[in-house]
Amino acid sequence: MSQIKSALELALEKTQDVQSDRKSLEAHEIKQQGKRLVSRLKEDPHLDVRKELKQYNAEQQKWAKEGFYQVIMANLALPNTEADLARIDLLENGLGFVIKDRGSLRHLFEQTRQLLKQYLENRQHLIEQLRSSFSDRMRQREEELARQFGHRVKIDPSQDPEFASTLQQHMGRLQQQYEGVLTQLRTELDRMFAESV
Repeated sequence: MSQIKSALELALEKTQDVQSDRKSLEAHEIKQQGKRLVSRLKEDPHLDVRKELKQYNAEQQKWAKEGFYQVIMANLALPNTEADLARIDLLENGLGFVIKDRGSLRHLFEQTRQLLKQYLENRQHLIEQLRSSFSDRMRQREEELARQFGHRVKIDPSQDPEFASTLQQHMGRLQQQYEGVLTQLRTELDRMFAESV
């Protein structure tokens, strides 16, 4: 007759080879606290992150800074609107707490602001240019539909599948170009962070 094991016994058997490493658990928890610091900084831009980090010993500070840095860097992305550019100030401010070379950081973010503003301008110009090139086609379609239905019909280019497809292709290329530059920026920030920890 086979032995029936309790759920606890089965769980203990499955986890008996897994040894909890106190150091890695502590590192994980402190990284999580570092990540939460970013949320607190978003809520209170005057938060003294350095003071918050000083509550940890040197090794713990490294972990907290790593968690903080990971979340800050996850927010480095191409903007969709002008309002998204405000996020850059938060990123620069936050990185200033974990990167020692503030002069280079400031210079890098001046360039980043210009780059992202240019991206938004190019994006808007692209949309306007495509709308303009499709406007003649849209007028022809509106006339055809007006004849067909007997009343005037207004078509927005964004409702046209061909326009949407063309816009998506062009936007994809534009984003790809700027993402390449953002990748270079991330690499440089990674280097600066590694030198600071």
